[in-house]
Amino acid sequence: MTVEGRPRSTSFSSTPTFSSDLAKLKSSLPQSPSSPSSPCTVSSYKEAIAIASTFDVLGNNSTLTPKLKLTSEDDWIDFFQKSGAVDTTTSSGVNVNMEKFLRYCFDMAYKMPPSPSNRVLREHVRGASGTVPSLSI
Repeated sequence: MTVEGRPRSTSFSSTPTFSSDLAKLKSSLPQSPSSPSSPCTVSSYKEAIAIASTFDVLGNNSTLTPKLKLTSEDDWIDFFQKSGAVDTTTSSGVNVNMEKFLRYCFDMAYKMPPSPSNRVLREHVRGASGTVPSLSI
């Protein structure tokens, strides 16, 4: 008996990975010969938007896309600023740390919120009913 593999459905896509988006980021930035390990920064929002729009985590099939409205430059600028990746204290105007922004995107897309502690759960149960419910077997 021969088992044939099913063809892969085109309706499914792969989950974005940080490493592939980071590789895209690093390949899109010119490397400074004096410091190859320098942070992945750009000095304009237009350049940051152009690079970030290539990230799979912000692509059409990402879990993050439905949570965001990135239709205008102002939407993008707000998103960059919320990420904490923008430094406006530099003499050149603005610097956007794209690696920090990429990490923020993945945190937004895949990080689970912290679990409530057991104590908080017990207090919630007591507060809702006034007493601790008895167990019945």
